[in-house]
Amino acid sequence: MKKKEEAGWQKVLLATGMIIISIPAIGISAYLYEKSFRDIFMLLIIVTACFGMALFSFFQSNVFQALHYDNGGHLSRFVTTFLVGTAVACLLPVLPDAGWILPVFALALTLFSNTVTGLTAYAGLMCVCAYFASADILTFLMYFLTGVLFAVLFERLDNDYRTGVPMSVAGMIYVIEIAAKVIFQSHGVITANALVVPIMNVFVTFILMLAILRFYCAVVIDKEKGRYLRINDQEYELLAKYKEEDKQTYFNAIHTAYFAEKTARLLHMDVDVAKNGGYYHRIIVLECKKQDRSLEEICQENKFPPEAVQLLQEYTYKSRPMKMRETVAVYFADCVVSSIMYLIEKGESQEQDRDYGKIATAIIRRKIGSGVLNNSEISLADLSGIEKIYTGEKLYYDFLRRE
Repeated sequence: MKKKEEAGWQKVLLATGMIIISIPAIGISAYLYEKSFRDIFMLLIIVTACFGMALFSFFQSNVFQALHYDNGGHLSRFVTTFLVGTAVACLLPVLPDAGWILPVFALALTLFSNTVTGLTAYAGLMCVCAYFASADILTFLMYFLTGVLFAVLFERLDNDYRTGVPMSVAGMIYVIEIAAKVIFQSHGVITANALVVPIMNVFVTFILMLAILRFYCAVVIDKEKGRYLRINDQEYELLAKYKEEDKQTYFNAIHTAYFAEKTARLLHMDVDVAKNGGYYHRIIVLECKKQDRSLEEICQENKFPPEAVQLLQEYTYKSRPMKMRETVAVYFADCVVSSIMYLIEKGESQEQDRDYGKIATAIIRRKIGSGVLNNSEISLADLSGIEKIYTGEKLYYDFLRRE
C-alpha cells in the first residue's frame, strides 16, 4: 500500500488500466469457453457498462466523501482487488458451481470503496462467472446475495475491530446455503465425493475473509489509530507550542477535548475524532492565519486522518453545515468551555454559588434553538444525553474554577 495518497493522474491511469486489462481478458476467456462472437460482443458491452458504472460510483463517492475511511486516496486497492476478481471469475467456471469462492470479492471490493461501488463491481464479476458456467438463475442469486450479505455485514468496521458476530452470522448462513445446494443437486443422496468441493469452498472462503479483514485492519484501522495516537498527544508540536505562546487557546483546547472525548465515549461516537477536534478546532484557524495557508494544507502536512479533516472543515467553514455527530460534540464542548472560562475570568461575586451545570444546559438549549444543528446527524437521544453529561459534571467545573 502506498503511504501517500494517489495523485489525480495516477487515479486516471489506474482506472484506464482497469478497463483495458479486464475487458479484453473477459473477451479472450469467452472465446476460450467457445461462446459465439455475437454473445461475446453483447457480453463485452454489458460488462463495460457495469465496470464503468463501478468506476463512476467510486469517483462520485469520492467527491461527496462517501467512501469508507481513506479509500478516496487509494484507488489502487480497489483496482488490484477487482483485477484479481476478474481473473478468478474467468477461472472458476472450470470448477463445479458448489466450489465458487467469488463472494469474498464482494467483501474486499466493498471494504476498499463503499457498499454501492463494491456491489456494482461484484455484480459484473458474478455475471461473467455465471455466464461462462451457464449457471441457472438460482445459483447466480445464491452467490450474488451471499456477496451482498458479506458486504453489508462488514461494510463499516469500528475502531475496536469487532468481527466475531458478523463472522458467525456470515458463516452460519453460508454453510446453510451450500448444504442446501448440495442436498438439492444430489436429490437427497449425499456421497463423500459430493462433499469435498463444498467443504473446500467453505474453508477457503473463510480463510480468505479472515486474510482480507486482517489486511484491512493493518493498512486502514491500525494506521488511523497510529495517526490519532501521535497528533492527539498533548506533547505534539502543533499543540504543545501554544502552551508557551497562547495559554488561553491551549487551555481551551485541553478542556474542550476533555468534554468532547467524554461525550463521544458515552454516546458511542468516534472518540479519537472528537478528541482531535477538541484539540485543534481553534488552533487550526490560528495556524491558517499565521502561515497564510489553507486548513487542508496544514492538515495534510500533519497527516490528519480524513474524518478529522472533515470535522475541522465542518467546524471552521461557515458555508459548510455541521453533519458529523463528533462535530456537534466539539461545538457544544467549545461553547460551554468558552463561556465558563469567560465567567471565571470576569471573577464576579458569588462565583462559588454558580451552578455551571445549569449554565451549560442553558447554552446547549440556546444553540439547539438557533437552528445550527438542522443538517446534522445528531439525534434527540444524543442531545438529551449531552445535556445529562454537562448537568452531571461537577468535579471538572471545580477544576476550571481553581485553574
